[in-house]
Amino acid sequence: MIRNNFIVDRFEPFHVTIDNVGPFRTHPYEIDFTDTAGQPCNLFLLLSKNGYGKTTLLEVLSKLMHFVFNPEPKHFGHEDIDLKNGGIQWDIRMQATWKDTKHCVLLSMLAGNLNRETPAIKDWTENELNHFGIQNWYRMGYRQSRFEKSWKPVGGKSDEFLDAFIGVVQAETELGSPPSGFEEPSMTLPRVLFFSAYRDIERVGTVNRSISRPKDWGYSSAYEITSQGREWEQSLDNLLVWLKWLGDGRFERAREIINKRVFDEGVKFLSDVRKDPPEAIVNNGGEKHRLDQLSSGEKSLVQLFLRIGAHMTQNTIILIDELDVHLHPNWQHHIIDLFKGLVRDYPGLTVIASTHSREILSAFPLDIPEEGIRKGGEIIKQGIS
Repeated sequence: MIRNNFIVDRFEPFHVTIDNVGPFRTHPYEIDFTDTAGQPCNLFLLLSKNGYGKTTLLEVLSKLMHFVFNPEPKHFGHEDIDLKNGGIQWDIRMQATWKDTKHCVLLSMLAGNLNRETPAIKDWTENELNHFGIQNWYRMGYRQSRFEKSWKPVGGKSDEFLDAFIGVVQAETELGSPPSGFEEPSMTLPRVLFFSAYRDIERVGTVNRSISRPKDWGYSSAYEITSQGREWEQSLDNLLVWLKWLGDGRFERAREIINKRVFDEGVKFLSDVRKDPPEAIVNNGGEKHRLDQLSSGEKSLVQLFLRIGAHMTQNTIILIDELDVHLHPNWQHHIIDLFKGLVRDYPGLTVIASTHSREILSAFPLDIPEEGIRKGGEIIKQGIS
């Protein structure tokens, strides 16, 4: 009943505060995800020199999204991050329909060494909330001091609205509800897809392959994608074979999207999947080869757009570390156009990416309005560590 009665209409990054975590040591560091009109951005770039915290920030946001919905967390999930002396607060503006009523709330997802009575790193005043059309402020997550072993829930008395939201996410996670289509999502629950800078496609080393449900096929609040490894269950070959086996048009749609975005409908294209051994086939001017034989840039793009299409919900936050990695300068410019098209087509999507590329920046003028795009960026400043 709860699942049918709680609909997330929008789930948009609003603000983040990170304190005494990784390179962010001397004082709480804040990033505002809103544009010049005060609306949450749907396309946001992070820039800095190496070692200033871009990767740490994206990893922590992904871990936090998984952590706060865990009913009994044992650890934060990042082996290099100790939150007993620091904390993270990710503020989301969430619009939802619950009990046939529209709600616009600020949802603060929290973890770390937080004050027991007022668990927040950044406080929001009533005037600030009213300015952004926010009706209520909810805090969720867990706190742990340096002297405690277990995590304690933040906040005070239980709230029916927040309990309903957490309940529906936890219920769908337990069920492992599968996606409904390829870039045709029906589920409204939020999800984070985090792509590390290591997006290689390795040759599958598993000898015995079968048509099997891919790893992380079902719903979870966060899914981290890195180099796929050599295991069949987590490979892109398995994903494509699975989509073909479903026989509901998902494979054909995935093939069409990849060929258009990655191969630009040229002489090289994703052709089909073979039965023995089961794997994807790339046709290159009549020559056939495997996915792992693509160039590094092509593999990165195939990984991005196959995973996004297969695992997105209507409210997905896509975190990409080093958007420009392995891409030729011409492709660096083009990839921003691809993501502009994606957020235009799917208004509930948000893309937050780190980059060093001048080509990407030249395609991302903040002072020029573009229909359907709310742009923003942050230069992580020198001297914070």
